[in-house]
Amino acid sequence: MQKLYKAFLLSVCFFLAASAVAQQPLKGRVVDSVANTGLEGANVKLLTAKDSVVDQRSASADGKFELKKVPAGQYRLQVNYLGYRPTVVRIHIPVESNPQPLTIQLLPEYRTLDEVAVIAASPVAVLKGDTTEFDAAAFSTEAYADADALVMQIPGVEIDEEGRVKAQGEDVQRIIVDGKEFFSTDPRIALKTLPADIIAKIQIIDEQSEQAQFSGFDDGQRRKVINIVTRPDRRKGYFGKAAAGYGANERYNTGGNLNSFDGDRRITIFAVSNNVNQSDFSMAGIAGGEQESGRNNRGRRGGSNSGGGRGLNNTHSVSTNFNDEWLNERLDINANYAFNSTGNETNSLTNREYLIGAHANQFNTQHQESGSVNSSHRANMRIRFDIDSNQRIDFRPTLSFQRHNRNTFSNNSTALANSDPVNASVRSNDNENSNFNFSGSFNYRLRLWKPGRTVSLSVNGSANSNNGLAHTHSLNEFFKEQTLNRTDTVSNRSYTDSYGNGITGRLAYTEPLGEHTRMQANYSVRNTASYSNRETFEFLAETGQLGELNRQLSNEFRNDYTYQSGGLSFQLAKRDSFRVEVGVDFQDARIRNNRTFPEDDIRGSHFTSYLPSAELSYNFTRDKKIDISYRASTNAPSINQLQDVINNQNPLNIRTGNAGLKQEYGHRFGLRYNSVQRETGGNFSVNVNADFTNNRIVNSTFIAMADTLIAPNVLLGAGGQFTRPENVSGYYSIRGGATYGTPIKPLKINVNLRSAVYHNHDIGLINQEGTYTNSYGINQRVGINSRFGPHLVVGMSYTGNYSVVRNNTNSESSYNTYNQIIRNDVAYTFWKGIRIASSLYYNYNQGLSDGYNQQFILWNASLGKKLMQRQEAEITLSAFDLLNRNTNVNRSINERYIQDSQNIALQRYFLLSFTYNLRHFGGGGPGGPRGGRRFGR
Repeated sequence: MQKLYKAFLLSVCFFLAASAVAQQPLKGRVVDSVANTGLEGANVKLLTAKDSVVDQRSASADGKFELKKVPAGQYRLQVNYLGYRPTVVRIHIPVESNPQPLTIQLLPEYRTLDEVAVIAASPVAVLKGDTTEFDAAAFSTEAYADADALVMQIPGVEIDEEGRVKAQGEDVQRIIVDGKEFFSTDPRIALKTLPADIIAKIQIIDEQSEQAQFSGFDDGQRRKVINIVTRPDRRKGYFGKAAAGYGANERYNTGGNLNSFDGDRRITIFAVSNNVNQSDFSMAGIAGGEQESGRNNRGRRGGSNSGGGRGLNNTHSVSTNFNDEWLNERLDINANYAFNSTGNETNSLTNREYLIGAHANQFNTQHQESGSVNSSHRANMRIRFDIDSNQRIDFRPTLSFQRHNRNTFSNNSTALANSDPVNASVRSNDNENSNFNFSGSFNYRLRLWKPGRTVSLSVNGSANSNNGLAHTHSLNEFFKEQTLNRTDTVSNRSYTDSYGNGITGRLAYTEPLGEHTRMQANYSVRNTASYSNRETFEFLAETGQLGELNRQLSNEFRNDYTYQSGGLSFQLAKRDSFRVEVGVDFQDARIRNNRTFPEDDIRGSHFTSYLPSAELSYNFTRDKKIDISYRASTNAPSINQLQDVINNQNPLNIRTGNAGLKQEYGHRFGLRYNSVQRETGGNFSVNVNADFTNNRIVNSTFIAMADTLIAPNVLLGAGGQFTRPENVSGYYSIRGGATYGTPIKPLKINVNLRSAVYHNHDIGLINQEGTYTNSYGINQRVGINSRFGPHLVVGMSYTGNYSVVRNNTNSESSYNTYNQIIRNDVAYTFWKGIRIASSLYYNYNQGLSDGYNQQFILWNASLGKKLMQRQEAEITLSAFDLLNRNTNVNRSINERYIQDSQNIALQRYFLLSFTYNLRHFGGGGPGGPRGGRRFGR
């Protein structure tokens, strides 16, 4: 045994030594062939003869680059730079000596016309594999505008009311800057922190997983990312914005950001404090006139399920970001910290129609007032270390703490369609909750001696704890034949203590099988343990003191989930042409539930699953591409769904868990098509996605027709609901959309068009009868942004939403809703820096419940004067909701009910504000945009 151990150690040492020998650094410089000037930012990629990426860098100052410790052999060096002809150089790196520095000369793009050579204008857009790159100089913004004002003009890009970004019909998952993390705690902050005038290019990327980027084996996993490429002359200096505004009724908005850029070292601080429903910082967002970037204080749309912007909010937040590199760019560190404190006040009226199958539908009306305070701290870091060109370590720890307090008072009444009363309640709830979470991932990746042969090890771990305290007091009335039949009260206090931890490991190996074929093998193991203890004490009516523990409302529960999986994938790919991949994983999963109070109960379940996957990617041309994918996956139930404790915080809607739940098994199909017009920047994309789920975890609801005992000493009154999760098959969702964006040069405008359709088949159980709801909808949006110049910015848009809902329990009725939004934004700067701005927002709802079909016009306007030599300051008088008509209406739909609600909304106010923009780059003193960003071609 000892001999085998020594042999193993010798083998490992030999393996590590073999992977390190015969590796030489490769240095060089990328220059303009005409001016012989260095091209900073040029992309330098070293590939093997079989197109495996060995290393990839961006040229630094004066066009210099260095690829670390490249093994001896034959290679191709591929160099790209926007506006220049791509160049490929074949090189040989000998074993016995260091390679000589290279000088790569790039030729500008030329066009011959009548025997006269002229330099062609660089294209507005370029499609490079999974990246669509837009030249920022082709778009127009106001001077000192934020980055979102530029990004939203990119063809196929939208920014909604909450600041969420869609690109080519998909949600943007990350926003990075010069290829590096930037405010990963909240990527939307990047768009309000960076000014538009430092941006050189906008790249929309279908980003591969980091494992795929390293190994070269494309696993088909993608997420939409926007990379903001800054101008080289704006990468050293400091810049930012500060503003403060105050108005009547003590309304205020203040905050700012400060950025310090020194090459790779970048430090940013972002802060905001206001009581005008803004989570970001933008004085222009209040003043009006800013094009349709995300603003939390806009009126809510009918038909929306989003909960953002409800009620009145005051926000205080601080975020910081740090980036730097050391050891000749081998060590890269990014760190973020964010603090947020938000107070929320709501006053809502809700109408909900319960769909009850064979029984008559019930109609619930609720008036609710609530106040809450939520505070959070979040810190995360990424440390990436390139040991050499073949080895990389990546470590990402995350730490967060959150505290939430909420007080709610509500008045509910439930009746039948003929207005006969069923029940009524007056209820107050006080909740306190704190949560701590720590998680981290560690990845080690190694390229072996054969190009395309790699080994990767990843380990992810997490630990969390949660503590909660809840007080419930309610008076409940139950009716029978229009007469009060019974009255009861619920008064208790509940304590919740829970924690959990988990660890997941994955080992992957890739192997080239031929010139165009590769194989990947993987093995994963996971173990998670969760614990939850809930104790409920009733208040004694005689003394008002807490009594003994209520065993029926208390529970101590532990859940363990483990799985092992392994599989193979095979890939056939030809560079810039097509890629086909098929694979299958086998998963063995086990769930063990252990309830130790009030009675011991141990349950276990065992699942085996085959998880196939397939993907086809085909490039019709350099600028047209299609991807078709299929993937199967599983989803385990959470401890909140499993713990079978009775929760009667709402006595008319009592809930519990189900320890017998199975894990979900789903199928996902996807299709994406994208094409780009290089000269104009026109972009057309199509996305189709379909999801099908077996054993989907849904709510099974029992609605009592009469008083029903659901547990010893737990009575569910007539009309009350008892909800428990169950597994049901048959859910599916199909969504499709197309986006098109293009400039119309004669009119000096950019046009964005989007059409989307969907069909959801939601399923559930009501009184043990299967129910389903079919939802159909269509959405159409037309957006127009001007290209007149930085002094006149005009934006117009139309959005229409039409939806139909049908439920099998009430096939004779359909619920059709229509919502349309028309918006116009204008900002005009003239004579010595006077700026006037207006934003008109028309919202129309039809098909909601009585009293909710409202239409209103929201009008924001401002008058400002730019100050100082470079007009970097401005004093502004702004008005929000001049007509005092802002309304907050929302519709939500599921398989059990259709709900319309109206909440308190922020209405008319005025602010007097002062804004200052800071610019200082290089050593030349203060700088700033003169006349704003260039526009047109």
